[in-house]
Amino acid sequence: MRMFKGDDRPVDPPAELILERNALSGALLSVTAILTEGRDPPTILHAMCDALVSATPRLRLAWAYLGDPDVERVRPAYTAGSARAYADYLRRGESAELRLGPIRRSLLTDQPNVMHIQYEGRTGSWRDRALQDHLRERVCIPFGDIGGASASRGVLVVYADEPDYFERIGLEPFFAFARLGEMALTQARLHERLQEMATVDHLTGLLNRGALQEILDREHARAQRSGRPYCMLLFDLDRFKLVNDSYGHGVGDEVLTAVARRAEEVLRDGDWVGRWGGEEFLCLLPETDPHEGYLVAERLRRGIGGQPLQVGKRQLDITVSVGLSGFPRDGESLTELLTCADAALYEAKRTGRNRLVSSNGRTQGIFFIGGQIEEALRDGRLRPVYQPIIDLVTGEVVADEALARIVTPEGGLLEAHEFIEAASQLQLIHRIDYQIITQTIRYCTNLMDQGRGRLHFVNVSTDLLRHPELVEQLVEQARRCCEQSHGAEKPLIIEITERELLGDAAQARRILTPFLDFGLRLAIDDFGSGYSSFQYLADLPVAFLKLEGDLVRRAPREPRVRAIIHGIQDTAHTLGLTTLAESVEDAATVAVMKEIGVNWAQGFHFARPALEEPAPEAITA
Repeated sequence: MRMFKGDDRPVDPPAELILERNALSGALLSVTAILTEGRDPPTILHAMCDALVSATPRLRLAWAYLGDPDVERVRPAYTAGSARAYADYLRRGESAELRLGPIRRSLLTDQPNVMHIQYEGRTGSWRDRALQDHLRERVCIPFGDIGGASASRGVLVVYADEPDYFERIGLEPFFAFARLGEMALTQARLHERLQEMATVDHLTGLLNRGALQEILDREHARAQRSGRPYCMLLFDLDRFKLVNDSYGHGVGDEVLTAVARRAEEVLRDGDWVGRWGGEEFLCLLPETDPHEGYLVAERLRRGIGGQPLQVGKRQLDITVSVGLSGFPRDGESLTELLTCADAALYEAKRTGRNRLVSSNGRTQGIFFIGGQIEEALRDGRLRPVYQPIIDLVTGEVVADEALARIVTPEGGLLEAHEFIEAASQLQLIHRIDYQIITQTIRYCTNLMDQGRGRLHFVNVSTDLLRHPELVEQLVEQARRCCEQSHGAEKPLIIEITERELLGDAAQARRILTPFLDFGLRLAIDDFGSGYSSFQYLADLPVAFLKLEGDLVRRAPREPRVRAIIHGIQDTAHTLGLTTLAESVEDAATVAVMKEIGVNWAQGFHFARPALEEPAPEAITA
């Protein structure tokens, strides 16, 4: 600001004025440094007020307000200065300055104003009190987004002990302080948004998995200290893939959001719910025993599935399956409790869906079985048994299938159905697959060394395919084995079920690429058990179809089933595929399979799986 004499020529401002402005600039820099540290708005506003009154004795009071401009009174929230008693008076009293005066008007209109208190014509206790505290002039400068939320508006109010102080100094330094306040609000909004993005699922608005995991950790630690129970619910939308396939993923997203709202409505105050992944949600019920947790879970199941969801113009019947576990009944660790809830959810799905299953401590067996699996892997007692596969025309053994077994310390055998569910829940399937395939490759090599090579079917899970380092090792082992085949077709057949791949042929091709690129042939297991079977035949390089066992068993007595298998056989013949009937248990089934034209078969009628290879002579078909 330049000063003028009577001849209108600019002159330099007095030294006192320069010092005053420099002091305010230094105060501004100190607050800017605090702002760059990412402090919250209250901290910044406190620092602004402190810095202003510390910069010069002329400023006797600075206060700030942050919040709703439509409140009846704008009261000081952050104060500093030798006249703080006046701010306390404003907080306590019914001052017209705050209720009807220019401060509130400035906040509402986003217009700054300066008041000469000493010359203010209106009388009132607030003016008398201000003069008593040596306050002669006041400036108020609003800041923030006038069209934004209430928490994004504020006002800075500064009092001087000289009646013309702000005219002499100019308002620019105080505008700069107000802009710092505005920047603090903007920074806070960005921080809140980033925090929200880190903790909230963007689709449903619920907590995301990471945020929910932190709450689980905190609640579990609290429950361990206090000894109080809590429950955990995992619920999953039934047949959600059909919604996506029938109506599109946009409708699927709307369904997830609608289910989230229903869950929030049904759960109690103090309960937590979040999106655990995909169409799976997790609820935490603090200080809740299993009996009460069961009642809440059943209310949740009925609340979601009891009436159709309104999704756009559609009404969709959506049901959920729920698994419940409770602390301390079902485990002492979070891992145990999550596994128990997951196992209970799996049981609810397996036994018909739209059900609630409580673990009731039953899934503790999973950890016992998991220990057996770990010991078997460590001690070399996880072994393949081989079930011969028979050519139905010649009766010769043309192949075998490797099946996983655990050899007990007493020499007995645990069949796969006794441990495979626990292995799946504990994410051990990939280790089992790797061991069985490795041993089968060695067995294959030994047979070829003896001049008795044949095909070997090995089961591959998607869990194994998610571990590329293991797949790479297996491909290398198979490459060394196949060097002895001298250009003949490779003897290892990769077998995978359509249920494993959930109907996504493109995903199937992608995850099977390492094996297919090496030239291993593909067999689809349990063909006929899912609605997407024929999509695989169109999109994947399938060489073998293994007919689902239940269809095979029903064929001798049910003409409709025979017709279905006949249709599959005709399609396979046209495509040049080899068909294989599983679970053949009697001569009547053999006769039906031969009549239909099925190529190969396996089952107890021919031989049970065994650790040792079957005798080399033909097995009567």
